[in-house]
Amino acid sequence: MFGNIFNSDRILIRDIQEYDFDAIFSYRSLESVARFQYWEPYTREQTLEFIDRCKNPDLSKKGEWIGMAIISKELNLLIGDCSLKVGEESAEIGCNISPVYQGKGFATEVLKILISYCFNSVGIKEVYGITDSENKASIRLMKSVGMIRLSEFEEKLICKGVECIEHKYSIRNNSY
Repeated sequence: MFGNIFNSDRILIRDIQEYDFDAIFSYRSLESVARFQYWEPYTREQTLEFIDRCKNPDLSKKGEWIGMAIISKELNLLIGDCSLKVGEESAEIGCNISPVYQGKGFATEVLKILISYCFNSVGIKEVYGITDSENKASIRLMKSVGMIRLSEFEEKLICKGVECIEHKYSIRNNSY
């Protein structure tokens, strides 16, 4: 366990533990949360598998997704999860916030923390996120932390039987 590794005034980001099951299942099992994800709403078994994959992460590993819990300090509750995949010169980030806690600026804080970590502690040159072109909330979120859409990246794919277009939003180290 690497413990409480990132924090701000309102949130802390820590490793995911087995006791986080109920909170994670409560939002990852919702269609509204899974809508723009590659995964379907989680079953109880999938939630256990997710927790097992995320336990005891190694932040020094390159090219692997690291999932972490987002905790509201004021409420002392898990309100979502975030992920980070660090490469040689860039990192991909993302987060899921329970609908109960959306619209309160938590996702913006999470992205700022992850971007700062990538730039200042890892020395990454670019941090990016990829989202469905219809995911307006995700697009607003990425823009709110200074990410800009890379027009050269437009990936058409079939996700959950529906044709969609993904866009990449990026921020470079010299602009943060």
